Order: sequence, then C-alpha cells, then structure tokens
Amino acid sequence: MGRVFTVNVNESLFDVLVQHIFSEYEREKIPEIKIILPCKRDVIALLSAFKNYRTIILPEIVSLENIDEEDLILNLDRVKVINPKKRTLLLIQFILEWNKKHNDSFPIDLVYNLPSLLQYTQIVDCYQLDEHSKKMENFINLLIKTWSNTLKNLGLIDILKHKSDYINNMIASLQKDQHMIFIGIGKEEIYKLLIKAVYDLPFGKIILPNLNLKIKEKDWQSLDKKHYQYCLKDLLDYLKVNRRDVSFLPEACSPVPRHSDPENLTLNECTRWLYNRNWIPVSSTGMTSSTTQITCKLKCSYTKNQRSGMTGSPELDYVFDTTADLSKVSNGYIGNIEVITCDSREEEAQVTSLIIENEGYENVSLFVFDKLLAVRMVCPISENYPYVTLLLYSIEILNSKWNGVALLSLLKHSLVTFGYAQEEYTRILSEFEIEVLRSFDVNGLKDIINAISTCKKLRYKEDILIIISRLETIFNLLLNLTNYPIFDIAAAHLQCVNVLSNVNFLELNGEIGNFTRDFLNACDGIAIECSLELYSQILILFLKRKFFSPENNFDKFSLYQNKVVILAGFNDIPNFQNPFLSALNREKFNLPSVQEEQGYFLYTLRNLFGAGKVYITRLVSDRKSILLRRLEVLLQEPKYPYRNWLRILNTPECIVPCTQPMPKPKTEVRQAKMQVISCSAIEKLIRNPYSFYAEYILGLKQLRDLNFKPSILEFGTMVHNILARYLRNKKLPMSIAREVFSTSQFNFSNMWWVRLQRIIQSFVEFDRTRNNQVELEKSFSYPIFHIPARDTQLSGFCTTSTKNKGVIPVLDYLDPENLIANEHTRQLCNKSWSDTRMTEEILLTARCDRVEYLPGGQVAIIDYKLGSPPSNEEVMSGFFPQLILQALAVEYTTKKEVSELAYWKLDYDKIKVIALKDYREKMHEFQNILPDFLSNYLRDTTPFIASPYFDKFLRFNSYKQLERIGEWL
Repeated sequence: MGRVFTVNVNESLFDVLVQHIFSEYEREKIPEIKIILPCKRDVIALLSAFKNYRTIILPEIVSLENIDEEDLILNLDRVKVINPKKRTLLLIQFILEWNKKHNDSFPIDLVYNLPSLLQYTQIVDCYQLDEHSKKMENFINLLIKTWSNTLKNLGLIDILKHKSDYINNMIASLQKDQHMIFIGIGKEEIYKLLIKAVYDLPFGKIILPNLNLKIKEKDWQSLDKKHYQYCLKDLLDYLKVNRRDVSFLPEACSPVPRHSDPENLTLNECTRWLYNRNWIPVSSTGMTSSTTQITCKLKCSYTKNQRSGMTGSPELDYVFDTTADLSKVSNGYIGNIEVITCDSREEEAQVTSLIIENEGYENVSLFVFDKLLAVRMVCPISENYPYVTLLLYSIEILNSKWNGVALLSLLKHSLVTFGYAQEEYTRILSEFEIEVLRSFDVNGLKDIINAISTCKKLRYKEDILIIISRLETIFNLLLNLTNYPIFDIAAAHLQCVNVLSNVNFLELNGEIGNFTRDFLNACDGIAIECSLELYSQILILFLKRKFFSPENNFDKFSLYQNKVVILAGFNDIPNFQNPFLSALNREKFNLPSVQEEQGYFLYTLRNLFGAGKVYITRLVSDRKSILLRRLEVLLQEPKYPYRNWLRILNTPECIVPCTQPMPKPKTEVRQAKMQVISCSAIEKLIRNPYSFYAEYILGLKQLRDLNFKPSILEFGTMVHNILARYLRNKKLPMSIAREVFSTSQFNFSNMWWVRLQRIIQSFVEFDRTRNNQVELEKSFSYPIFHIPARDTQLSGFCTTSTKNKGVIPVLDYLDPENLIANEHTRQLCNKSWSDTRMTEEILLTARCDRVEYLPGGQVAIIDYKLGSPPSNEEVMSGFFPQLILQALAVEYTTKKEVSELAYWKLDYDKIKVIALKDYREKMHEFQNILPDFLSNYLRDTTPFIASPYFDKFLRFNSYKQLERIGEWL
C-alpha cells in the first residue's frame, strides 16, 4: 500500500511539492516518477517550480484534464474524437427531434447536462416511476442509444469515452515497482478508480489538498454531504484509509548549506535538514544507523503531534467547517480576504475592473457568479467584446423585426461605419435617433423607411436612407434562408458580419477567430433546419458558454492560483438544482447528489481562499449567506480602499454648482403662448411652473423611449376611444374593442386584451343603468378676464419655508397646501372686469370624458380613471383641479348647473363611482383666483420655478432631467 498526505493550497504549494520530491527520491530516480495533477495550468506551475531550482532532472508530469492528449496525438490516424462543438450541436439536434416527435418543450440549453450521461449504458426500470420520471427515463435511454449509433455512423469516439478507456488501460498497465504521485481529488468514478490504483502501489502516493485534521472524530464520521470536507472523507473511505494515518507535508523551507554540520544542529534544525536530505545525502554525513532511527522517530512524532497546527490557516477552516464553534476561536483573524459590498452591479463591475487594473491582469484569477454581472464584466476586460457583440447585434436586429434598440445597437457598433468619417457618422445617427426613432411609432423596416421619407426636419435624409438600404441589402441573404440547414445560415451570417465590419472573422487570430472557425466547421453536416430565431438561440448558447460564462470554469479544481483571486457577484453557493437530473436520475447514473455538488463547490472555494489576496464583491441588497456571515466574524475591519479610489476617480475635478431653475421669459412670449390654455396646463402650472414652461412656452416634448412598451397611459387612451365609439352607436362593444385593439399603433400583449374585455363588459352593464343624454369628448370653454401685465402692479412675494429643504420664493396668493384667494387681488380683478377696456381674455378650454344632461336640467361631469383617482382631500387642496376647472367651463358653456363631479374607476369586475364633495366652494375659489394667478404669470418678473414643492409631484414631472433636480434638491 502507498501513503496518503495532505498539503496546504497556497502560493508556496508547488515549492513544497518540489522539495518533497527531492527529499524523498534520489536524483537518478526522479525521471522514473509519474505525477498526476488536476489541470494543465497546474503542470505548468509545477514545471516552473522545478525551473526555480535550476534542475534539468524532471519527473513525468501529466494532468487529468488532458491525460489522454499524447495518446490522441500519436494515434491521429486511428482514433478520431468528436469535436466538442459538433457534439453539442448533435445533442441539440436530438433535443429538437425529441420535442417535435413527442410534442415536448425541452430547452436547448439542456444540452450541457447531457454529456455526463453519454458514457453509460441504457438503464433498467427498477423503480416505480411517476409519469414525469418515466418520460425522463425514456429520454435518457433513447439519447444513449441514438448517441451510440451516431458516433458509430460518423466513425468517431466521444472524448469522455476515450479518456475513460485510456485511464482504464493505464490502471491495467501499472507496475508494482512504479513510483506515482496523484495530487488532488476526482469527482467522477473513473478518477476514483485511478486514485485507488495508485494508492495500491507500494510506491504510490496520494496527496489530498487541504484535508482538515482538526475536525473531531465524531463530527467527521457524521459529516453532511454538503460539508466542504465530505468529498475528502468519501475518498478516504473509498481507499479505506483512516484520517489519523494521513501525513502532512510541511511548508517549504530553505535547503541546508552543504558546509553545515548536522551534529551541531538543534533537533528542529536537524529535522528540517533531514527533510531536505536531497541537498546533503545521508550517506555523506557520517550518521550512524541509530542516529538515523532517532531522527526518523522525531520526524514521525513531529508529524503526529504537530499535525493540528500545520494545516494552513486554521481560521479559514473554522469558517468552512460548520461543525466548528466560532465563538471559541480566540485571537485569530483572516488578513488575506476582503469583502467589498457595492450599491449596484455597475459599481461592482467598476470596482472589479479597478482591482484587475491595479493588480495586473496576468496576476488575477476572476470568477464571476452573477450572470448579469458576467455580461457586464466582459466589456472592460476582453478584447473579444466588439466581435462577440457584433455577432449578437447582427442577428438580433432581424429577430426583433428592426426594433429601434437593436437597430441603433448595430449602427453605433464600433466596427460599423459604412465608410463615413466617425464625426460625420455620429451626427447622422444622432439625427436618425432623435428625429425618426424617438419621434415616430415605427414597427418594422417599412415603417422606418416611411418615417424617414415623411420627416421634413432631416438634414441627412439621403445618408440615412442609403445606410438603411445597405443594411437591407446585406441582410437579404439571411432573410432568404429561413428553415435552411444551420451551416448555410451560419455561413450567410458570417458573410453579413464581414461586409458590415469590413473584417473577415474567419481570418482573425485569438479566441474569437478560433471560435468562429470551429463553430462554422462544427455546423457542417448537422441536420438542424432552423429559423433565424433558433439559429440565434444556438449561437447565443455557444457565445455565452465561451465568453460570458458566469461560473468561469469554477467547476474545474485547480491547485494553481494567481496572486489575486476575485470572486465577483458572490453571495451564496449555487443550488445545483436541475429539473432534468432529478435525485432519482442522479442515483441511477451514480452521479453526485445536489448536496455533494455543493460540498465539492465549497471545497474548491476553500482552496481558492489560499491565494495571497482574495476579494469578494457582493451587492448590499443581497442577503448575506451563512458562509459570508461566518467569514466576516474573523475578518479584519474592512477598509474598502478600492471603493474609495473609485469614488475619487468618478468625482469630477470641477463641480459647477446648480441652483433651482427659475426662467423668466419675456411678456410677449408668455402672452403668445397663454392666450388659450387647457385645464391640464393650468394643473401643471400650479404643481410645477417649470414643467409648464418647458412644455407650453418652449414647446419641448419628451422623447420616446427606444425600447418603448405600452403602459397604462396608452392603454387608458385606447379605452377612452373605445368607450366613445360605443356610446355613439351603442352597438357591438366587443367588436369595436377588438378592432381598435388589433389596429393600435402600440403592440399590446394578450394580457392587455384580457383586461380590456373585462373593463368593457363592466362598463356596458353599468352604462345601461344611466339613462341620461351624454355628451362625448365635447370641448367646453371659459373666458378668464385678467389685468394686462403692463397695467398691473407687483403685489409682492412672500417667503415660504419647507421643512429641511431651505427657503424658496412662492407667490403670496398661492399657499402650498391650498389655494386661498388674495382679498386685495380679488377686489382689484372684480373692479377691473367692470371696465372691459382694462382687461384681456385668456380662454380656458376643457374636454370632458363624459357629460350627462340630467332630467332636472342639471349636468354631471364624469372623468374615467384606470388608475387610482385623486382623493377628495387632494382635489380640495387645489393641486388636482382638473374636474373643478371643467365644471367652470361646462357651466359657462351650457348655462346649466353642475350637480355632480365624479371619477369612474374602471376595474375588472365593476365600475366604482367616486363622487366629489363640497366642490362648489372650490369652484368659486378658482373663479376668483384664476385672473390674478394667470396675470402674474404673464409678467416677465414672475419666474417659472422648478419643482416649488420639491419631491411632492415628481411622479407627474416629465422634465426632471432639465431641472437637474439631483444637483440642488
């Protein structure tokens, strides 16, 4: 039997291994040693460690990752292994064929869960299965059978099968006198067989990294499967090795100089000297056999008694060992780990980029756990980003039917210029975005071309039409290939990308060039006839796996660590749940359970924490996991230097102070714009004069969102139109609703249609109970006589304080809580009305949703609301005066008294009537105050103050960006 060791995984690991080899083996024996490491980068790191000792005598070093690589190279003419990308495409083809035949809907990303099943034979139904489990079993059995036949027909072998056969042959060919060292652990069964075979050799050695020897024996025997040491316990049990029999490889130490006399060394120095006896052979020291025996006993005693203090950072083991009580840990802290809590993913991405830039890209190992953060992180750290995004954008524009966001993303791509100079091209695109995409409702290429043709403001109309025409020509090749083999579509897509960017992707060097060539070659011969949408899904699947993978190969255990490790977006361990690989299927195929996967993840994480410096970034909004809470108990006080540096970098050198905007346009401009004014405009003038100024004086309109989706506002407008058409003819309300809904310029989803049907049904039933004559959307008006601005005297200002917000000027007749008429102004206005020569007229216009003429000669005004209507208190405060102003206009126009003001809340199941109370007094108040209120805003000395009530009405404010509220509020 061989021996089992453990070793700390840290920066000196490979030096420890080299010194152990030199100490245990004679130099002439070293070339006969075979060392097996987990990954290729571990092999490189160990070779570098040997190089540091300036030796040309090397053992044979291989990795599990490519253990069969040499055999494949030597037998290229005999053994042909299937390309990994082609294997993935063939498995996708199987999933699609299964879905089509069984009317199923397995997603194509299921493909990455299938390779682990391909090396098995068909399973036998040995359980009482439910319908879903039975379907899974049929799927797996058919997969295994189909895959075997596919490989046979292609004359290929699966890479996993070849590796398994190679390891089995290696095990069978092992010689009893062979010196082998296996370092690491293996998840798959075949790796366990190899470890067992090495251990069974007389000169075999197994080195298990970071075995925790401090766990109490009773706790060790009852370890949970998701404990970070369970994978080691399971392996030791498999080898039938007691944990007490595991020896520890101590930290690397300097070799003893040849002139040192071992007899003059202290016991500890002698022990260390013996450990490094490759530098001074024992035979040359003159030591007797008894001296050697005593020293060997000291060495064994040292390993046994000091074992518990030689397993690396004990604090880290306490953190990961959930059986340990952290309250009993005294005077210990972890100095190499820092947890950085960020406010947003954007800050997290910037902090991570700053760490990489400061530490040096070559010195950092980055692991990203959050998918959104992984995509965000690719931009600043990958030279492949422009090429990858062009592949994505160029297919997204077609699948989105020329959506504005997709179109601009492609046109603004750094590789796309259509031969224009950058400055001119930027001007063309800016005009196209503002005057066309953000000003017209466009849905598809035809709408875009029509909008360009009809827009009269375009200075670059010809250039824009040329660019759109060239895009259409480039993509026609792809559009004509629907339901063609995937190879034809991929080739056409690459041709489009090459023309767009003037770059041949197949001739690029580096990762993106290799990916493009491999992907196109893998598509050749694949019988997937796909639409552009399916092709896009497959391409995105490959691109994400290669360039945007959030796990970033974290599932590969490696002994090698960079100086700095970053765990970005880390909060908790993944759950590893998979609806396809149920617990029953995992058991049948002898695959690790979910709990074992979690334990293996924690074990790998523990090894990563041995790096010189570890940064963990997380969001403040995420709940802390048990692991992070245990870790922070033993961390030093966080200093957050990178967050501080980031804030300094993001702080501009010069900050220009911004005050609350108070524009004062000329009187002539005000008079021209305010001769006719609507109820909603006056409501806006009361709440936020600056919004009124921006919209009605300057005529500014908010640009449409490029990724616009209809909201309750657009839905409400549609409902109003449907109700108006129904009330005019009282016929077939659902037919009217269906026609308006289907022809709407907005792409309403089916969810809106379901809601619309219920609202219309409720409205029709309620309307039948109101047997009154109805006026629909009729315009009413009310003249407001005011004193001309040139004839008025400044009535003054008062200063109104708002709690914790400072002091702002507010007109003295307008209290922020309710509108109270200024008695002097009211009398002055009343007096002025008696002399029409001194007054001018502003016409207040009102359009009412519904005006009912009641039998008693009175009228009722109804306002439809799909959202929450304002309360009676809010209306009486004067800040929501729309119905009050409508009442003034209706009474003036019809000469009839308004006896009811009400909101009809249009709900799913019923119409809720919310009638206003005590509105008559408020009507008189507005009647008295409006002349003075408007005359003041006609004077050029009255400012249009931005948000005078601060954040009270921000939800109604469409001009917050112009007000720069965040800089002064």
